Amino acid sequence: MGIPSRMQDRRLVLSKLKQANYATLVSDANLILGKGIPVNAPLFAHPQTTHRDNLAQSMKLHDFPTADGHLITERNIQDELSCDGDTWLLGWFFALAMGKVTSVQPNAAGNPTAWRHTNKPQDPATDGKDLPVTTIYREWADLAAAKGRIHSCHVASVKLAFPPSGVVQVSGSIVGSGQETTGALATPPALLTQQLLQSNDMQFLRGTQGAPTDISSRLVRGSLSFDFTWQFDQENARVPGGGLYMSRAWVGVPVLTMSWQEFVDDTDVTVHTNYLTPPATREEVKVIVNGATIGAGPEKQSLELRVLAAYPQIGGKSQAGDKTIYPFSVGRAEAFKEGANDVCTVIVQNTETSYLV
Repeated sequence: MGIPSRMQDRRLVLSKLKQANYATLVSDANLILGKGIPVNAPLFAHPQTTHRDNLAQSMKLHDFPTADGHLITERNIQDELSCDGDTWLLGWFFALAMGKVTSVQPNAAGNPTAWRHTNKPQDPATDGKDLPVTTIYREWADLAAAKGRIHSCHVASVKLAFPPSGVVQVSGSIVGSGQETTGALATPPALLTQQLLQSNDMQFLRGTQGAPTDISSRLVRGSLSFDFTWQFDQENARVPGGGLYMSRAWVGVPVLTMSWQEFVDDTDVTVHTNYLTPPATREEVKVIVNGATIGAGPEKQSLELRVLAAYPQIGGKSQAGDKTIYPFSVGRAEAFKEGANDVCTVIVQNTETSYLV
């Protein structure tokens, strides 16, 4: 054979920009201004085809399908993107997954390179039903036909994991329209200089809304996880005249899930009592992970998860090593909407000026 293709020599390029609409790609000029991304597993984004055949038809005078009955009816692209928890990537994932982001300078005069991006689920009533989509460039071999732009990609779900004494992990399900345009990207951008967040710098807070208590010492290391999805409306993604490909990405139902474990305190049964007879007020659950200082400071590269009005569910007690633990979870039925307050926000602080625009 010729030269085997090595994934270490391939590229993945992401842009902070969303497409102007589902049919209009992010331009090559803007992709070149994007970021080269290191990944924990290759993103092939291999098109999957759905076929029709006439195997079940009768009166063909034989039991086999015929070539004229074999047709491609759909083409789909779906893959998993898994990365270390760099703050630029965290901003990218959550802006696309949640659909709405606001970017501000927390200290414009003293530290103008620091930007704070607040992500929250878009409101279909005011923000529309269309999820933001972007264009992704990827390579899987050193041939023009194996390099190309994946059209109209959205982040169907995003997941955070916080391994013990490790780097925060982020992954997401990437769904494209099924269409790609092949050809190499001229002058691809340089590899992203990562600003990684580590689980051992995490603070975990739970309690009074607006002033939750830091209970990090009670958290079982590695037990925290967070997921968000819009449950993409796959059924209505295709329209007459769209050919083999999807033509839109509509929101479905927003679902967030946070789970964690806490050690049982030998001297305190408050947790057990509260969840047998829930208190009248809801709790705030908050996670903060700080990284390196940005510029002159005091702002830092950071991630903040916040569920403002939660009623965490406690499962049956179990054992971790020789310790007794409480398992907690907050799902769609336990994260409440209270007036105009946000249900959930994911705030990322870094040096990027904006996302989606």
